[in-house]
Amino acid sequence: MGGSSNSGSGDPPLRGTRLFVAAPVPGYVKEALARLRDDRWNGFHWVGSGHYHLTLRFIGDVPGQFQGEIEAALEKVSVAPFFLPVEGVGRFPAKGSAHAVWAGLGSAHPRLFSLKKQIEDAFFRIGLEPEKRVYQPHLTIARVNHAAEETVRQFLKEHAAFGAAPFRMEMFGLYRSELRPEGRLHIEERTWAPGGVDG
Repeated sequence: MGGSSNSGSGDPPLRGTRLFVAAPVPGYVKEALARLRDDRWNGFHWVGSGHYHLTLRFIGDVPGQFQGEIEAALEKVSVAPFFLPVEGVGRFPAKGSAHAVWAGLGSAHPRLFSLKKQIEDAFFRIGLEPEKRVYQPHLTIARVNHAAEETVRQFLKEHAAFGAAPFRMEMFGLYRSELRPEGRLHIEERTWAPGGVDG
């Protein structure tokens, strides 16, 4: 599969960069998610529409020179394009104090889990430990660290029937996360288009 690089930026070599792998979502899905924002929900810290994405693998802080190995590992990942539903809402964790609410992707698609496994296998071969948590595909809507438990329950109840049109998973990318005075930014480092045949 081919990759496209964010070239010409003139950025210096990266050191201790916080990286993650994610798939972007189209504008109409972002618009549907943004409509869930409501000031009635005290303690919800809404994710900006520019930050909506489907996380495939959080990597964390890595030395700048290791980023090339990560990109080379992702070059070997290939999956045919597929569609994902957007339906329902949920919370993390399922029990106890919630720290996030999210929109679900239904039962997702077998190819999404194949993609996730290929990424984990590719990273294991370069020395990254696999994620131990069961992968639950989702689109984070808000952080809710300071929201009352009843507020979270009411939000989930009110939006239980939430849904948006399915979207086609056409690419995934490597992103870096930077904390700046104006907030956290997610910056695309490189993207890859799924290979294979539609189906």
